[in-house]
Amino acid sequence: SLSHSHSFFSRYIYYVTPRTLINNLETLLIISTLNLWPTRYTDKVTYPAVVLAALSIALRPTLVLFWVFLGVHYLIKCPERRMTSVLKSIIVGVPTLCLVILLDSYFYGRTVFVFWNFLSFNIGSSAVYGAHPWHWYLSQGIPALLGTHMLFVGLAFYQKRDYPRQLLYVTMATVLFFSLVEHKEFRFLQHLMPIFMIWAGLGLHWLSRHMDNSTLYVIIMFHCAVNLLIAFYIGFFHQRGTISVVEHLSRGTVLSAGDHVTFLTPCHATPLHSYFHRGDVNLRFLDCSPELHPAVVPSEGYTHEEGRFFTDPEVWWKEYNVAEIDKTPGIQHFVVIFEEVLREFHEHLKKSGFHVVQRYFHAHVLVDDKLGEHLLLYKKLLGQ
Repeated sequence: SLSHSHSFFSRYIYYVTPRTLINNLETLLIISTLNLWPTRYTDKVTYPAVVLAALSIALRPTLVLFWVFLGVHYLIKCPERRMTSVLKSIIVGVPTLCLVILLDSYFYGRTVFVFWNFLSFNIGSSAVYGAHPWHWYLSQGIPALLGTHMLFVGLAFYQKRDYPRQLLYVTMATVLFFSLVEHKEFRFLQHLMPIFMIWAGLGLHWLSRHMDNSTLYVIIMFHCAVNLLIAFYIGFFHQRGTISVVEHLSRGTVLSAGDHVTFLTPCHATPLHSYFHRGDVNLRFLDCSPELHPAVVPSEGYTHEEGRFFTDPEVWWKEYNVAEIDKTPGIQHFVVIFEEVLREFHEHLKKSGFHVVQRYFHAHVLVDDKLGEHLLLYKKLLGQ
């Protein structure tokens, strides 16, 4: 129950849970499987646990490290159950792998092994989405995930509280593995949050046994208040602009059939079809897809569209206007761009006949130099 209370007051869980990320489902599957996984070496591995583990790997191939590590650890500690456990893994794993290959091949229209493509690209070429130093998870990632929960987690380790050692080992192995990959994100360690919350609960339990009630009450209230305030801010204000602008544009009276909307923001910065549910409007955003053909690994010197735009926006804009914009009189062309980014290009837009119709607050704290504190919505009536 103490671990549940930590999860309930985690500002990161508040922030990420409403988002349509595969990592949320991944974390739920980890919680469900760990609930069935043997924590004592006298317990046996059950079919439901193996099925859920296989499903989690099918959805998120990088979880193979997590479950292989726990599985090998169990086999080492339980030699008398090795054969039955391996047999269960084969009975469940092989059909799951075959089904995934068949489904992927059917939708791709050719035989494909997505597991291999996924792992080879994300391990060897993920830097196309940004590279981080090897210590990023230790110096920034985990502290950002846990926040004030780190105090309780650290206390659990310092006091050597009793917990399943295999969870410590698999956490260390996971952090080490992802630290070797150049591209890093907070959500890549999200599936470890349930384990961190277990340790935080153990730390809080130790405090409840060795501290007077009034001091403990102050610590808990401070911990909860800080997380709730941060959760409120990042949930209602932080990076709000990209949602506000698509909410405005998705209203039925703003856009007409044939209108163009161009998002000149970093790729994935704005939602799209979760707000726009019509096919008669031309929506365009900068693409950052890596070059995957003819090989899985991008070739040297390749620059995706987003990179080309931010390198020379006027050249990109000229090519885009010629190739894609319908010049029919009366058609509206909207452009969404951050106010503080590429200021010279803003002047180019104004000289081209665009004018600002709306300004949106986005964020106080910027996490990328391609973002700004405010977002502008430009408009031009074509044919005039």
